[in-house]
Amino acid sequence: SEPGSRVSDPQHSQKLLRVLRTFWQEQSFHDALLVVDGEELPVQKNILAAASPYVRTKLNYNPPKEDGSMYRIELQGVSMAIMKQILEYIFSGEITLSEDTIQDMVQASDLLLMTDLKSLCCQFLESCITAENCIGIRLFSLHYCLYHVHHAATEFLQTHFREVSLVEEFRELPPERLREVLTMEKLNVGNEKQVLESVVRWFAHDPEDRRVHMREVMSAVWLQGLDLSYLREQAMGEPLMREVIREHCQPVLGEGQLQGEAMLAAFKPRGYSECIVIAGGEDRKSRKPTAATRCMCPLYDTNRQAWIELQPMGVARLGHGVVAAEGFLFVMGGTDEHNTVLDSGEKYDPDSNSWSLIPPMLQARQNFGVVELDGLIYVLGGENDVTELITMEAFDPHFNTWKMQTSMTMIRKVGSYASMNKKIYAMGGGSYGKLFDSVECFDPKTQQWTGLCPLKERSFDYIREFRRSTGTWHRTKPMLSTDLSKTVCAALRIANCRLFRLQLSQGMFRIRV
Repeated sequence: SEPGSRVSDPQHSQKLLRVLRTFWQEQSFHDALLVVDGEELPVQKNILAAASPYVRTKLNYNPPKEDGSMYRIELQGVSMAIMKQILEYIFSGEITLSEDTIQDMVQASDLLLMTDLKSLCCQFLESCITAENCIGIRLFSLHYCLYHVHHAATEFLQTHFREVSLVEEFRELPPERLREVLTMEKLNVGNEKQVLESVVRWFAHDPEDRRVHMREVMSAVWLQGLDLSYLREQAMGEPLMREVIREHCQPVLGEGQLQGEAMLAAFKPRGYSECIVIAGGEDRKSRKPTAATRCMCPLYDTNRQAWIELQPMGVARLGHGVVAAEGFLFVMGGTDEHNTVLDSGEKYDPDSNSWSLIPPMLQARQNFGVVELDGLIYVLGGENDVTELITMEAFDPHFNTWKMQTSMTMIRKVGSYASMNKKIYAMGGGSYGKLFDSVECFDPKTQQWTGLCPLKERSFDYIREFRRSTGTWHRTKPMLSTDLSKTVCAALRIANCRLFRLQLSQGMFRIRV
């Protein structure tokens, strides 16, 4: 007989969840007591175990009593108010988060090993980052291994250092934490005097107790970046500023500022530049894959633009993927000089100008898409030695792991890919000699792909603008001409002092006599 047709109800899971929520609200079919803060709350073991691996483990190692009495699940470190919110989330998929309760919710989701709830907390925390709380969020997120939130808070602190240095959290920093902040090369300050003034404000908050720590703190200030006339002027001003300059700025006041080659050797400009980094591609002369890596800082004066050589990749690649995530540049896949399709990947650290290997992808691929979303790196489609691909996988840079994701709705290679508003977009491309105008969108929350308005035309090497307000595509400015062949690029934040060192080593600066 012929096999039957397999059908599905897309609303099945939601209908089932609504009924289970009704059972919970009516306290029906309960078979356990959840004990929190000395209070008892009737629950269903299987539902709680399905939502929380922590509870599931407790149940596995603590079988029911033989006397048939109600099973008790005791939880420590979670308040009843927070637990009720979590139960509401388990049965509805929705939860109300606030700045007043977010820390307790993160702690509870971490204890219960509820990664989906913890992810929602991370998104909320990231949206709350301000000058007033970025230091606290940064420390809190590190304690609970919220790495993407920690990275976002760190970048905010660096970008808005002047505003952050005026708030209470900054003034309350312990000496070792303050020094850690002041050693950041990417602090967005126009002049080192802003760093010195922030130290004096911190000192003024508790002079008696902090005086003994000033040598340690001031060691993070680049004294040669302080203008001599500024120091002399400030030495006549406020008492605490006079004390700091007298006790800790004598190398500049007594010996003067460095000049010429000595000044260049000691020069450490603060701040960062958003650079365009290119990696790999094809050498126009040899027509072979290259491992070359370069960066350029976009400037309004095009006459001053220049490519800076960076450390080459470990493997020459063509048809590979490049993306920036969590302060690093990641390169994956492509083909090598032997035309072998690769599953390997590398990570570039702009602070050390070095590459290191990352775990290989689950599938070798070339001519694929790659995007970053919430700290995860997604690779999509492409092709390998055997076939064209419809699959998608995600890499977690902090745990160094790859995981398969929901496949696209159609095979797609050499397309365009982007992330925006917590979603991934796959556009155009082609398969088996055909060009596509289709566009699809992936929502990590629902793990589903959805078709969108198609492109105006099927083509390669073009730019179109998609306006979310109207849901339509429009023409925009053409691409700039380039002498690079089949290379791949990404935007990466690089410390100005690192760029300066690279430019200096490559002879881009000269001393005028």
